[in-house]
Amino acid sequence: MKVFLRKFLLSAVFAAILTGFSTCYAAGGKMPVLMYHDLTNDPAKTNSMTITGERFRLDMEFLKEFGYTPLLPADLIAIRQGAMELPEKPVMITFDDGYRSNYDIAYPVLQQTGMKATIAVVAHNMAAEDTADPVRTHLLWSEMREMVESGLVEIGSHTYNLHNPQHKGNSAPDGIDGVMRLGGESKAAYRMRVGTDLVTSIELIRQNTGQAQVNYFSYPFGAYDSWMQPLLEENGIAVSTLTNAGLADPKGSLYNLPRYGIKMETPVSRLLQQTDTAVPALATVSVNGVQSKLPAYNINGSNYVRVRDVAVLLKDTPSHFDVQWNNAQCRVELASFTPYTPIGTENKPLPEGERTVKSVTEPTVVDTVPNMVAAYQLDGYTYYKLRSLGDLCGFYVDWNNETHVVEVTA
Repeated sequence: MKVFLRKFLLSAVFAAILTGFSTCYAAGGKMPVLMYHDLTNDPAKTNSMTITGERFRLDMEFLKEFGYTPLLPADLIAIRQGAMELPEKPVMITFDDGYRSNYDIAYPVLQQTGMKATIAVVAHNMAAEDTADPVRTHLLWSEMREMVESGLVEIGSHTYNLHNPQHKGNSAPDGIDGVMRLGGESKAAYRMRVGTDLVTSIELIRQNTGQAQVNYFSYPFGAYDSWMQPLLEENGIAVSTLTNAGLADPKGSLYNLPRYGIKMETPVSRLLQQTDTAVPALATVSVNGVQSKLPAYNINGSNYVRVRDVAVLLKDTPSHFDVQWNNAQCRVELASFTPYTPIGTENKPLPEGERTVKSVTEPTVVDTVPNMVAAYQLDGYTYYKLRSLGDLCGFYVDWNNETHVVEVTA
């Protein structure tokens, strides 16, 4: 069984590589589980396991903008027990290994966006609390405690020291990785070796973070072994993950959940690209007291307007902004408080009938800073919520519920 499952997981990985990173859609109660490792602020230092802090920020902004609810392992357990409802758009954000960047770079982004993450640590590798090493690579227990106390982070086990330390954390030449049984190893010997390691990791996490229960285990290298399952159950771990791509079913088993590995070339905006129905409408907009009508598409109850139409509307106000299309990067670039020159396609009437639209996968750049906001592209135009554009470009947007008018102060 072990050999079969390992071959299956490897074939799934190779298939994903050969066919490319295809878009998935979380529907019917299914949940994407996202897998991260290390982060860096230096684009030159990215690799298959390391992305930039900016990429992570844009991923989290995308999830927030499109209404995803982040779930921790404790939440999944509560849902299974009937103590919590499964949200409409659930997502689980995970980190493996316990790198220092999870605190230095990821944690501030979680605080800014309200997203939550689970960090599975190799407990043996966590940095000593009194370390004076300025270039330490792993977390301090005090950093983990702070994140746990915030409610934004849950700590899980990635073993105490079974992440192939004999191979410096790399895959084993013989293919026996992580918690897989050794050649000729008896079940009793396995339970002593791997079970002791698991208990040690759990106790260290509980003692040093203040987290009452360790609910989560991430298999090193995604290498599953059926002998591990009873050890997880005996030690109260109810959620585990592998590394094969696919959507998880939080209403089914919480063990061996698949995950999508996020890399620089595989952003969440592409993985979870939204497909929605757009209905043509007219939005009544008041700019500094002067009313106008803007062509709009109503998508999921919100009106989305073309960015150039808004630029024309505000071009004679102090909050005017310029719009450029970067064809090489396939993205909109805005310059706030910059004159806009109309190109003649603004305020073009919309065709009748419902349309199918897809969300943009590239960020909108404002004054050289990328931002991931809810936006859709259709017929060569990019549509935004007015409030989103106001947040990006520095004008105030409010909704008058009595008159059904969007009031802009620019």
